[in-house]
Amino acid sequence: MKKRTAITCLGFIGGCILVGAVIGSFIQEKTNQQPGSARELTDKEKSEAIKVAFEDERLHEMLKGREYSISYVNTSSREQLIEGKRVVMTYPVVEMYIGGAEWITKVSVLADLDEKKVIDMLETPQAKPMPRRGVTEEERVEAIRIALNNEIVKAKIDGLVYEIPWVNEIKEESKLKRERPGERLVMVNIGIVGTMISYSVSVSLTEGTVISITEDSWGGKMGSEKSDKAHEIAKNDPWIKEKIERRVCSSTAHQRLVDGILLVDVYIQPKEYETIIVATVDIEEEKVIEISEAASWPKDYVVLYKSDINAN
Repeated sequence: MKKRTAITCLGFIGGCILVGAVIGSFIQEKTNQQPGSARELTDKEKSEAIKVAFEDERLHEMLKGREYSISYVNTSSREQLIEGKRVVMTYPVVEMYIGGAEWITKVSVLADLDEKKVIDMLETPQAKPMPRRGVTEEERVEAIRIALNNEIVKAKIDGLVYEIPWVNEIKEESKLKRERPGERLVMVNIGIVGTMISYSVSVSLTEGTVISITEDSWGGKMGSEKSDKAHEIAKNDPWIKEKIERRVCSSTAHQRLVDGILLVDVYIQPKEYETIIVATVDIEEEKVIEISEAASWPKDYVVLYKSDINAN
């Protein structure tokens, strides 16, 4: 169950915990910046930078069949010669980590948002990979291929930038494994970049097919920040502000995509209220677009598909 902490609504939820990305536990180094030269990127600029990076063919080739995770989008400054003058230009840089057989590689992709192109791409080996979690390199590549070729998965990620933080072996003690004894089962996690939305895709390598898909939440930093922002927007709505003023509240947030637009439903229950206030926030527009009531908290996960083992 999601943790719903009782807080005063004057001081809403604090920062979310960043669930570790995938590919290794190591300290992320920040992109070097010249003092005073960088500014905070907007959510729209971050999204555009990621899109530009993922449209680059070199990156496409690097990611094929790999686990990878975007850590953040920062800014980086470089000196350029323009009309005979040296000018310091600041660009977005997409920082990501890609798993490999020998090393985890940090890739920094410098993007020009005006020209809509990648200016530079820096690869830096970071560390040896963690234990492969019982999945061989060949199985990993095949599981990712099967997952991404599934029609339900393709419909869910169509037109969106996604990442594959991990590929795990499904253990013997799991319910899914008990239902399919003797089959080689692997789970592929697919996260939608910039959101808290992910898809856990269970694959039977024995049958070469997807056997279940669930939609749940993950801990991407950019997604967590958007939930935090939604809380701030919701608590400052005049109607909600009046309802929760000086009251102890429990709250949580649930993200969903509607026609490619990220909406965040902020659930707020003031102490002694029987129902829960739900403020739907459009993150891009930075405003509450709907206020409703709910009798229960959002589900932790939704089963999108499960194959019938008795179908044949």
